[in-house]
Amino acid sequence: MKRIILLFFCVSLLFCLQNRIVWAEGVKIGVLNMKKLQQNSVRFQQIREGLKLKFNTLQKKLDGERAQIAKIEEELRKQSMMLSLDAKEDKEMDLGKRTRHYKYMYGEVTQEMKDAEFEATRKVGKEIEKIVEKIAQKEGYTIILEAGTTGLVYYNNAIDITSQVTEAYDKMK
Repeated sequence: MKRIILLFFCVSLLFCLQNRIVWAEGVKIGVLNMKKLQQNSVRFQQIREGLKLKFNTLQKKLDGERAQIAKIEEELRKQSMMLSLDAKEDKEMDLGKRTRHYKYMYGEVTQEMKDAEFEATRKVGKEIEKIVEKIAQKEGYTIILEAGTTGLVYYNNAIDITSQVTEAYDKMK
């Protein structure tokens, strides 16, 4: 008998708690479209341009090294019949050394760009997260979702806060 009363009490308590959740006041949902933010944000475009400049600078270094390798290959091809065996070996060794150096530089440049892009993405993400948190607290949002995430198939544009976040992000600093 005590078990039945305890079970009834637990079920009643469970229904009471569910009732509180169901009757929760003012659930407010917002959606942030990161792609649209990236396209429309002036500040984000500046960061992207900075990364492009860095990439172009590094690419010029690689192009210069590649040009030197091509020059040595051309010299070796043109002079291969006229060079002594030792001179030819020296040129081939120099070519091999330059090629290995180019591959090393290519790996370094690739990694440097990945690191720079990761760092910029992390920094922008943290800044946008702070902005979204401030907007959510100020306007009483219960939850803010990112458009394009799994499970978010449709949303009404009335709950889209992308322009608000973009404006606040561009005003930062």
